[in-house]
Amino acid sequence: MRAVFNSSPLITLAKLGYLDVAVSLFEKAIIPRGVLEEITTKEDDASSSVLRLIEEKRIELHEVSSTPVYPGLHRGELEAIALSKETDSIVVLDDLKARKAARLEGIRVIGTLGILKILLDGGLIEEKPDELLSKLNRIGFRIRPELFYEVMGGEFS
Repeated sequence: MRAVFNSSPLITLAKLGYLDVAVSLFEKAIIPRGVLEEITTKEDDASSSVLRLIEEKRIELHEVSSTPVYPGLHRGELEAIALSKETDSIVVLDDLKARKAARLEGIRVIGTLGILKILLDGGLIEEKPDELLSKLNRIGFRIRPELFYEVMGGEFS
């Protein structure tokens, strides 16, 4: 299965230290130019990780032929949706409006939490859900604990 990533999941997974293993879940990991430009506006670990994975040919950079128009979405989100449709790929998005737009386009959607669940269930990361939630909070990922535990299949206390 191919996946087109938007910037938010790439940045979050890189900050958590799981970008390499997350990319390996897919036959192809793809990003549009708009996503690359969003990520590389800052010189940080996330941009370095993405650039390294492009150089290693583990993430492919693609141009988009046209983008849909959805008010309130950023260029990276629009290009990720368009590229997912063009390449018949799943799209990796966290923004609720962008996820709804992708579904309207008939595209399968997964987010950062969905990828983390796959990694947890597959034993590819060692944290327990509570530790992972704390780590997400520390890096500034906004998530309601109830939703986190609902996705992870655990209990909220």
